[in-house]
Amino acid sequence: MANTKMRFEIMKTAKVKLCASLCMLLGIVTWIGHVKLDVWSVVIRLGIEQPLKAPGVLFPVANEQIHVVNRPRKAELRDEKSFDVSSSNAQLDNVIEHRVFWSAWLDGLSTTVFDEEHERKWREQVRDARVVLLEAGCGRPTNRLATFADGSRACVRYGIDADQVLGETLSYYLAKLLEITNLPPMALSKLNISSEQWASVSENIEALEWSPNAIVSLTKFLPNVSAVFIPLPLRKQQGRGLQPSPEIISNMTIPNLVELIQWTDLILFDYLTANFDRIVSHIFSLQWDARVMERATNNLLKTTSGHLVFIDNEAGLIHGYRVLDLWERYHRTLLSSSCVFRRSTARRIAEMKRSGNAAKLLFELYRAREPFARELGCLSEVQALTLQSRIAVVHKHINQCTEIK
Repeated sequence: MANTKMRFEIMKTAKVKLCASLCMLLGIVTWIGHVKLDVWSVVIRLGIEQPLKAPGVLFPVANEQIHVVNRPRKAELRDEKSFDVSSSNAQLDNVIEHRVFWSAWLDGLSTTVFDEEHERKWREQVRDARVVLLEAGCGRPTNRLATFADGSRACVRYGIDADQVLGETLSYYLAKLLEITNLPPMALSKLNISSEQWASVSENIEALEWSPNAIVSLTKFLPNVSAVFIPLPLRKQQGRGLQPSPEIISNMTIPNLVELIQWTDLILFDYLTANFDRIVSHIFSLQWDARVMERATNNLLKTTSGHLVFIDNEAGLIHGYRVLDLWERYHRTLLSSSCVFRRSTARRIAEMKRSGNAAKLLFELYRAREPFARELGCLSEVQALTLQSRIAVVHKHINQCTEIK
């Protein structure tokens, strides 16, 4: 009886030890699995398939190394990864170079929105495409949403007058000179109702009282876009110069920063074109609407991939220059709201400042790509001088930002 009881105790002890060993082994495997899963969850949230090329910390996982910018705080793993700037300004240096330029690696994440080859093919396609339907849409009552025979669509901008079509067109080609790719592809067309392109909708054109043979702009229609709100850092820094600090960067995800890069391009672009029909109108409305900056921005959309699209630039260059006296103080406020820039945009502005002939470069590009360029016209001599003057103002502003301590 005693021997049996002893054997039972030995077996019981062995089972406990075996169970403990298995539990320990299982815990180790589970922990390793969680670590690997947690690291990959950061990569998935970043939306990248390959290591991110930026200064940072290497996390070894088995035979792989995941390169991320900074080790995320635990609370941040629930959302997109944010920068950790709690220790020093070193992390801020990963974002800004020479105090005024977005870092090369971060700028590299801000991909081209509409590339040249895509735009060239689109222009060639729509110049002869047959319009089968014109319907309301695309902003102003004078604009129409056109559907082509192949099912593709474009916004037709007739404009209140020819100056609006010219302003839209020249703003588009100025963006090309600046290497800003956020404007959707566009082409010019003549409303010849006897042509194959417009014959099917001739009755609609007559009902709209569009002038025969008027030149209109065709802009690629973008489905699945959403409204855009002015980023909080720009709202807070309105008129005081956005200079991202550790406090600002610590609350921004990588997608937030990539979007902010596009905003800084937009600020320079709208100042050069004197376009008051986007952010400047919000600044103007602050006089009686304290919350206007919290509302969606005019003539600005965001694609599902996070790209900003600068639409409806009809107020740019021509009409915008005509009413400068009314809006210039608000344009200056907008320009002073940013002291950080994309290096390529600043370089192009410096080149146009040195050349002293931005209007000539603009006309040459516009004429080379638009068959109706000579017929629609270009900047007047006064408008050309205004553009060159505004380029000089932007160039000076960028240089002054480098001097801010």
